[in-house]
Amino acid sequence: MRSIVLAWEISRVHAYVMDQNSNTAMSIIFMVTGMAIVGIIDNFIKFIAVEISLWQFHFLRSLIAVPVIVVFGLVVGWDLKPKRLWPVLGRNMFLSGAMFIYFGCLGFFPIAAVAAGLFTAPVLVLVIDAIWSGRRIGPVRIITALLGFFGTILVLKPDVGSFSWVNLIPVLAGLMYAFGNVATRKWCEGESATALLWSYKFLMLIFGGLGVLYLYFFPGDPTNYLSRGWAWPSLQVWLWVWVQAVFSLIGLGFIMKAYLIGEVTYVSIFEYSMLIFATLTAWFVFGDKVGVLGVLGIGLIIITGTVVLIRSKER
Repeated sequence: MRSIVLAWEISRVHAYVMDQNSNTAMSIIFMVTGMAIVGIIDNFIKFIAVEISLWQFHFLRSLIAVPVIVVFGLVVGWDLKPKRLWPVLGRNMFLSGAMFIYFGCLGFFPIAAVAAGLFTAPVLVLVIDAIWSGRRIGPVRIITALLGFFGTILVLKPDVGSFSWVNLIPVLAGLMYAFGNVATRKWCEGESATALLWSYKFLMLIFGGLGVLYLYFFPGDPTNYLSRGWAWPSLQVWLWVWVQAVFSLIGLGFIMKAYLIGEVTYVSIFEYSMLIFATLTAWFVFGDKVGVLGVLGIGLIIITGTVVLIRSKER
């Protein structure tokens, strides 16, 4: 009898381990798929930037995305109501700022440089979280953070040309994104992923609309992606805006699913695959090659970010 019970317990443990391994594998597949979608479609922002402004792009994209999320969420019974309004709003302010800077930079910088700046976020999260929580950062993680920043410089300088402070603007997106990630942990515990997603998109809609309204009455240089007034998009640009709206939601859906079923520390490492997909798409589709130093920089960013995430988990 005892042998039967023991065998049953062993089978239960084996089934649990197999299930966990299966979840980990599937979560990695979901994460890489989501990042591949985002990395590929963000390359085509250059087709949108020739006709409409950054503000109009975010306004139109969010105008499509928000109703899709809300209607679908109501149909399937998702929890759409934030539990605490102001913490969620504060978190979304940081992430919205990050995305405006990120997409603004895509109109002028190669995507490899912009993505490299954005993916300084895990290293910056280490610093911000330590200051926020009053914790000491060990020497290994300090050296890792410096190497990660050096990797970012390597990507920015070879691909953009002569180095100046302007080249560091993509890093500002990473800084805002890092603040948003820390705020998510500190302020938004217990909030549903759907509530955070649609409220973030809704804030992007508001900011984009305010920018469109201002530039409608006070238009800037019509050739400038940042200051161009309202323009009726061509059919081709409408198509790319819809592609951005729909596929960004699909990509985010895969990423959310990855975090729901997998171990956060291991899954988040595969966010860096976006750098690879974005760079390869730019190379194969548009001929935007990354030099040897740029490839070395991307490698440093991926390695240092991975080390930071793993050591953070160990702590």
